[in-house]
Amino acid sequence: MSWTYHWASGGHAAQPAYNQFQYGSCLVGCGAVAWGMLFGWGDRQAESGTNAYWRPRNGLYRQGGGRGNNAVAPLTMDDGVRNMIRELRGQIGTFCAGNSGATPPWSMDGAWRYLNGRTGTRQVCHWNILGISEDRLRNHAIASIRDRRTPAIIGTGWLSHYPLAYGYAWRRRVVRRCFIFCWNDEVTDRWFYVNQGWGGSGNDWVEASTWFAGEIYP
Repeated sequence: MSWTYHWASGGHAAQPAYNQFQYGSCLVGCGAVAWGMLFGWGDRQAESGTNAYWRPRNGLYRQGGGRGNNAVAPLTMDDGVRNMIRELRGQIGTFCAGNSGATPPWSMDGAWRYLNGRTGTRQVCHWNILGISEDRLRNHAIASIRDRRTPAIIGTGWLSHYPLAYGYAWRRRVVRRCFIFCWNDEVTDRWFYVNQGWGGSGNDWVEASTWFAGEIYP
């Protein structure tokens, strides 16, 4: 079969190009950047007026990244975005591991504190505590992109990185297998397109397996 593609609303053009930066003795961490990009995406969808699903949920980003008047989240880094990411870092338990900011999956759901008092948006997290990829976690991210056209945070590598998945592609194909006798086996290929949180660089397709799924609902 040919590939079938699903994209979060706005596709590539709607993705915030946020990046890590030095915070104390290490980088701020990919977990906080991933939440910042997801919240920034949601805020821009609400403010655009064209996404009926997200229209009621402005306030995800406020002036200067604080808790004041409503503002539109920028697509690129500025001081307000850095303020937002620093706040999120403190809420999700990121710690320094060498020069990297590491965040365990069980503390990623602490980002709900950022939402509290700003917006009615709801956050949901699912994870495998050992960093083992599971179909159920992959399916949470797939459903967010495919059914709600909303990106989802995933976990790639061995507890090593949190990118933002905003595209999903799949196809079925027949594979000929032989052992003593031969038979046809149908397999499904699945891939996510991710925003790596590297300032817009490195975004690409990755295999759709994950040990974490972070979602937001309006």
